[in-house]
Amino acid sequence: MNKNNKQPSIFSLKYLPSRLMVFLLYCVSFLSLKNKHRLGAWLGKQAKKRLGSRTKVARKNIQACFPHLTPQAVEEMVEQCFIELATGFIEGTHAWWQDMTEYKESVKVTGLEHVLNAQKKGNGVLVLGGHFAVVDFAIPLFSSKVNKLAYMYRPNNNPIVDSMIETGRAKAGVTGFKKSELKKMQSFMKDGGMVWYGCDQDFGKKASVFAPFFGVDAINITGPSWIARETQAAVIFMGMRRLGPEQYEIEFSAELPNFGEDEQQDAINWNKQLEDAVRRYPAQYMWVHKRFKTRPEGEPAFY
Repeated sequence: MNKNNKQPSIFSLKYLPSRLMVFLLYCVSFLSLKNKHRLGAWLGKQAKKRLGSRTKVARKNIQACFPHLTPQAVEEMVEQCFIELATGFIEGTHAWWQDMTEYKESVKVTGLEHVLNAQKKGNGVLVLGGHFAVVDFAIPLFSSKVNKLAYMYRPNNNPIVDSMIETGRAKAGVTGFKKSELKKMQSFMKDGGMVWYGCDQDFGKKASVFAPFFGVDAINITGPSWIARETQAAVIFMGMRRLGPEQYEIEFSAELPNFGEDEQQDAINWNKQLEDAVRRYPAQYMWVHKRFKTRPEGEPAFY
């Protein structure tokens, strides 16, 4: 910070390491997808060893959500989770800087008719999703199948990194809306647009409704219910996953009925959809997030 308590200029030397990182990732984007996956696997294993606090979080989450797993199976999933997340980040560079035509043509899409039929209603579509490892690779795959796609996001604290991500996603023809731009987003949806919203995180005091996720109470924001009420948009859930080497799938649910009428029931329904999607390929979910940090009154700390 400078004397005026403002953010340093993006040209400040403070951001030189970030610029070097972006350049390095740009170079990585020229690797074949196979080699990107090899690099991601190596980085994931290193991350598990070095990020002890996140390893503990992932372990605690997986133990709670999959109580039937043996300790060895838990550790295997924890490591695979780090591998999947690192691989997803590295393969995201392909989506940001390289040609995605091949994968747009080969992606497996299930339930697309639900999205297209919902869009025909004219009030827009709210596409609820989760933080899966393949999210940045999946964005251009999704956008190639629909018209007028946008997403809600929280800007990265580092403006260089934020610019890298936002510019890369814009390459796929999608629009990003900050939470401070809800009115713009409403107009976009009322004009027939659809918005992806990954609201599966613990937002602390901003959240107010608990709903079970793998049998554990998780706090949820009521933003999706509010958006559905204000826009009369159809609400659909979207899952995404890597099926194998260079094989991807995006999957859409049928329209979630009466969404927006009951915030508690909305949270229950939405978490059930997310849970079902996670069960398909559990290690591809972002278990390193403190999803259960906020507890119902009287419950002990989870982490």
